[in-house]
Amino acid sequence: MFPVTDPAATIVSAGHPGLVDIVLVAGRVVKRDGVLADVDLAALRTRLVESRNRIAVAAGIPLDGTWRPRPESE
Repeated sequence: MFPVTDPAATIVSAGHPGLVDIVLVAGRVVKRDGVLADVDLAALRTRLVESRNRIAVAAGIPLDGTWRPRPESE
């Protein structure tokens, strides 16, 4: 961490969510004591996976790990 010549970059590169104790958004607590408040992680995970699957199907991208981007030269 030393010498710190760019404090913002140091915080960003060394920081992680576990260092955040409390977060307020528009006056509402969304994280307290390091834990997300009022978030159903299981339901959120389900919604995110469903969204990812819809996007992949629409784009024709298989989700089995076989998809590779085409080089720009093609």
